[in-house]
Amino acid sequence: MRSRRYGSDLTDAQWKAIAPLFAGRRPLKHHPRHVLNALFYLSKTGTQWRYLPTAFPPWQTVYYHFRRWTDRGLLTRLLHHIRRTVRIRAGREPDPSAAVIDSQSVKTSHVGGPRGRDGWKRVYGRKRHILVDTLGLLLAVLVHEANVQESQRVPHLLDRAQGWVSRLLVVYADEGYAPTPKGLVWRLYGWALTVVRRTGAGFAPLPKRWVVERTFAWLGGYRRLSKDYERLPAVSEAMVQVSAVRLMLGRIR
Repeated sequence: MRSRRYGSDLTDAQWKAIAPLFAGRRPLKHHPRHVLNALFYLSKTGTQWRYLPTAFPPWQTVYYHFRRWTDRGLLTRLLHHIRRTVRIRAGREPDPSAAVIDSQSVKTSHVGGPRGRDGWKRVYGRKRHILVDTLGLLLAVLVHEANVQESQRVPHLLDRAQGWVSRLLVVYADEGYAPTPKGLVWRLYGWALTVVRRTGAGFAPLPKRWVVERTFAWLGGYRRLSKDYERLPAVSEAMVQVSAVRLMLGRIR
C-alpha cells in the first residue's frame, strides 16, 4: 500500500475503520482504498474527472466504481457505517434520537440536467436537502430542482433515512417547513416534526437549527460542492455523500 500523497488520502486507521465493507467482494484491479482516495481528492479539490492526478487509478476506473457503488447502495452503507462509528467513539448511541433538516440552494453548471429557479434566494439551479443528527453528521440527502418548495419534498428525504435510524423520535426544522403535514410525518415514520420559530428580531442562532447550518459550512470546504457540477441529481447526492464520509473520517486518527 503506497504512502499518503495528498491530505485527502485515507490514513491507515481510517481505512481500517471502513475496510470491512469491502471485504469479501470480487477483487478489483485497483485497490478500493486507492479508488476512495481519488474520490476524496476530487470532492475536496473540485478537479474534473479527466484531471485526476496519475497517482490515482485512471479516471474512467474511478468513475466506473463511483457509479457502481452508488447504484448498489455501497456509498449509503459506508455513510451510515462511519457515522455510527464516529458516534460510538464520541460516547453516543449508534443511532440518534433527534435530527435536523434544512436545504441549500446552489447554482448548476453548464452540463445541464434538472434545475429550477429559487425566487427567494435568486438562485437558478438545485437544492440540496439534508438531514443530520445533533452532531451534524449526515443521515440523508436529497437533491432536487431549486424551484420546488422544501416542505413538498420532506417525505422523499425522510424515506432515505428510514431503516437507518432506529431510535429517531423527533425532527427539527425551520419555519420554511411549517406547511409540511406533521400528522403525515407521524403516520408514515413515527417521528415528530417540530418547527423551531424565531422569537425576536435580528439574527440569532436558532436552538437545534444551527447544527445543520454548520454542516453546510463544513461541506462548503469541498470545492466539488461549490456548485452542482453533475448532470443527474442522483450523482449530486452521491458526491455529497462522498464529502460527508470524508468529513466524518477526519474524526478518526
